[in-house]
Amino acid sequence: MKYTITSRFGDHEPFRDHVHTGVDFKMDVGEPLKAIEEGVIHIKDFGAANAGKTIILETDNGIQLIYGHLSEFNVVEGQHVSAGDLIGLSGNTGFSTGAHLHFGVKEGNRFVDPAPFIEKIQHMNESGSPIPKTNIMEYLQQHINVLTESMKETAVNLIMLTDYSPVIKLFENLFKFIFFNF
Repeated sequence: MKYTITSRFGDHEPFRDHVHTGVDFKMDVGEPLKAIEEGVIHIKDFGAANAGKTIILETDNGIQLIYGHLSEFNVVEGQHVSAGDLIGLSGNTGFSTGAHLHFGVKEGNRFVDPAPFIEKIQHMNESGSPIPKTNIMEYLQQHINVLTESMKETAVNLIMLTDYSPVIKLFENLFKFIFFNF
């Protein structure tokens, strides 16, 4: 089953006072949510704020996979889960505009683009198809590609926004000096 993405990482939306820190998938309340990686469960309940009922799945390499706005937990704090295990049900808890799954990824204390995991979320509930393990080199390459594209975009923006008129004026004056003073 494919879930509609309603908000992407980094989106600026009028109902938020910050950029979006994850990807939102439209889901009905009660949709099964499965672990897409092996790891240890941490449970947070932010009440009516933030992502409401939240599960943080910490992988062996320290990456935190965040499942937010759940209606129900099917795991307990500190539980070890394998990819494919049922961990909770989607919901509409916390600061939410409707039933959905907020999925985020943290490396250290920094949110990163969860794009490398989108396909795993999209296919987590398909029967008979195991969730493939993430190839760390593939994961790193995807992040390097995102960073490279961001750097290219920043460089182009700097070039386009730079006022070159002082440099042009300098060359005009230099040209006039050289050709009209000899």
